Amino acid sequence: MTRSYWQLLNPGRIKRLGFEPPGSCDIAIVGAGLMGLALAYFLRKKGCDRVIVLEKEYIGFGASGRNAGFLISGMAEPYCRLVVGMGHDPARLMMQATLENHDLIESAIRSLDIKCDYSRAGSFHLATTEVERRELAESVELLRADGFGGTFVSPDNIGDRIRFGKYAGGYFNPSDGCLDPFAFVKGLAAGSSIYEGFEVEEIRRGAGGVELAGKEKTIFSEMAVLTTNAYSPLIDPFFKDIIFPVRGQMLAAAPAATDPLGDSTYYANFGYDYFRKSSQGAILMGGLRNRYVDKEIGYDDETNPVLQSGLEEYVRRNFGIDQYKIICRWSGIMGNTIDGLPLIGSLPHNGAVLATVGCNGHGFGLDMVIARDLAAALIDGKTSDLLSCFSLKRFAR
Repeated sequence: MTRSYWQLLNPGRIKRLGFEPPGSCDIAIVGAGLMGLALAYFLRKKGCDRVIVLEKEYIGFGASGRNAGFLISGMAEPYCRLVVGMGHDPARLMMQATLENHDLIESAIRSLDIKCDYSRAGSFHLATTEVERRELAESVELLRADGFGGTFVSPDNIGDRIRFGKYAGGYFNPSDGCLDPFAFVKGLAAGSSIYEGFEVEEIRRGAGGVELAGKEKTIFSEMAVLTTNAYSPLIDPFFKDIIFPVRGQMLAAAPAATDPLGDSTYYANFGYDYFRKSSQGAILMGGLRNRYVDKEIGYDDETNPVLQSGLEEYVRRNFGIDQYKIICRWSGIMGNTIDGLPLIGSLPHNGAVLATVGCNGHGFGLDMVIARDLAAALIDGKTSDLLSCFSLKRFAR
């Protein structure tokens, strides 16, 4: 089992709470990652007190505590592709949702006084090919026409904006930022009733609700919400063919000399390469999954030596750093859907079980706004256009 840079940085936060869950509740959330904790947070703000969160391991054990800590606006696909694939209005809705999501994260950090090294120094999407450069330039034009910020950086000027590598241009968005994701989810958990070390092995229909069966105890709840992301197919077969586990890998390196990255975050090669500097000065490098697509699918929490060597070579070649010490290497399992969009809604075979899963590696860009809207739907009966776009009814069978 690997542990991320963030989990090693905060070893005291991985200790399980060890409390015994109650025998019944109104809403049982399965999974104490960002989505589950965000939903509990917004339900609590709406006065819903009998909500519990059940977690097999510990808070932030999975991808929520293992990612790069990027707060990036937009979806995985360039905006120009979203406009073509989804239509103009849905693409604009997606972009606006991610901006709102960032604001919600910032608000939670302030209200809960979460110490998570948050900063808002902007992001660069860097083009590695002429095709990517054209798509970034087109995306910036469309974004600005829709009232969003950001600027395109030409090939002639990109070298003046960043002090490393050779790229064909880029898109700079000043509204983006970064944080320590593990510290954030631990802080977001404050005030919620969370029970670690409780593995839900089965969810059964019950009289007026559902029964969540663990190894030694069964809990009755009026409603269950799955926030289990990549692990959802292991709990309910409905997800078998529509969500699948994809492994992302990262490393943290302590350079022997000053690094050139500054405070921004960086995506390159359509997001397959990503990197930043932590507030402690470590270089965080991840990606290259596109080179090893077949090998990076599944639930194995391990690193691929060949891929890791590629990450090291990227640091040497693009950042001009020859000497550095590897602090740690780790992996995280993401939940990818077959159409690249999250899955939200009641399961067709059991209306008392809802799911909100599958953010395709962009949970920190969407989970808070989704959780806010879902809490409003559950408590106030108000749905939203965002939830409608992500409805799992598109795969109901």
